[in-house]
Amino acid sequence: MFRKKLNATYIVAIFVFCSISELFGVTTIKADNPNFQYTGRIDYSVPDKPVIYWPGTYISANFEGSLLILMLDDQTGQSYYNVFIDEDYEHPHFIDCNAGSQIYLISAVLTDTVHSLLLFRRTEASTGPTIFLGIQINDGKTLVEPPVRPAHKILFYGNSITCGMGNEAPDSGTDDKMSQENNFLAYGAITSRLLDADYMCIAKSGIGIMISWFPLIMPEYYYRLNPDDPASNWNFDEYIPDVVVINLLQNDSWLIGNLNPVPDSSQRVAAYVDFIRTIRSRHPNAFIVCSLGSMDATKVGSPWPGYIESAVQFVHAADNDTNITTFFFPFDPAWTKHPRVRHHLIMGQNLADHISDKMGWVTGIENIFTTQSPNNFELLQNYPNPFNPSTKIKYSVPCVGARCIVPVQLIVYDVLGNEMVTLVNEHKPAGKYEVEFSANHLSSGTYFYELRAGDFISVKKMLLVK
Repeated sequence: MFRKKLNATYIVAIFVFCSISELFGVTTIKADNPNFQYTGRIDYSVPDKPVIYWPGTYISANFEGSLLILMLDDQTGQSYYNVFIDEDYEHPHFIDCNAGSQIYLISAVLTDTVHSLLLFRRTEASTGPTIFLGIQINDGKTLVEPPVRPAHKILFYGNSITCGMGNEAPDSGTDDKMSQENNFLAYGAITSRLLDADYMCIAKSGIGIMISWFPLIMPEYYYRLNPDDPASNWNFDEYIPDVVVINLLQNDSWLIGNLNPVPDSSQRVAAYVDFIRTIRSRHPNAFIVCSLGSMDATKVGSPWPGYIESAVQFVHAADNDTNITTFFFPFDPAWTKHPRVRHHLIMGQNLADHISDKMGWVTGIENIFTTQSPNNFELLQNYPNPFNPSTKIKYSVPCVGARCIVPVQLIVYDVLGNEMVTLVNEHKPAGKYEVEFSANHLSSGTYFYELRAGDFISVKKMLLVK
């Protein structure tokens, strides 16, 4: 979703027949150029070879000319990146890294003017570190001043949900392919863009506070610069967030029975209290949001949200710390896998609204909604019509004010007004949609289909002829 694979054949052909510099004539801008703007936990031990580990780490720049080549040295060849030019968030260039020092031709046919660059790490640290070596642009061109940083900063501590694991996988697919993990379209990154805030993500799939799918828990992990080195300490003064979001305990909820002895409710609350206090010691002035979801730890009847609420209430009273709140993403029992992009969009909008309400920040319209979003609600006539036994129904959902996620229902009725089938019943991002309706179980006759989206209602008639 929302990506464009780099033309590997074209790149290989360049390597075989001539060098990039011979073909285009280039200026190399090394990674220590002050006009590169870095966001995330990055190792600057070698200034012109900064090391990127964490999901959601990004580099911004404004460059001149028609040519853009990235220079990366990926340790494993398993990392993935998005490259956005001129804030075209709907059409990223997709880098599937090769191991070792490589160059990646992004474009040689841009207009000869100033362009913005955003290099964004899609995948989590388990795919290995990447050294950013710089860029190559047209000979004689340069970097200009970087974009102005946002006024606010948000930091997320989380697990696979926060990483974006499986969010680009098809509904019927597995959730474990790193090529389908896109942190740019995970709820934390979406929330941050909606609030025009710098974004940092410290997350690892499978991790918990008391137990993980491996012998490492978040209290032993959250502080690291290099995720694989327990002696590598991040300097917390380098990024002072206004808001910290914690989304943990999903893995604990699955694995807690494997501990011996199994912690009781009070011990689970105490473990969460300890982690809150640890995070507070690192971020003394941040507003902390203790969240959970959207997987089954927040299902109806689950005790896990209650543990978080009890922990927060305890911290309020015992530490006189009222700069902390809870926020839970609801679980949809019809969806048991990792959230997909459509779920993350809703999560991001809802969390942004919550933070905006608490902090007094203004939410904006996410760029990925607005580039090609419709201007109006629309329900089109089904096609074919008459039909037997299936037909397709198209509809459009625009942004409504500053909100670009709208509750949508598409329902089929018989001529007496009896509901026959609900085709859609969920929140939808702004966009154009097509639904296939199969009427194998219905008899011939006239039917009506109704679209309800926000305050919009539209009804059309269709004819089933068997």
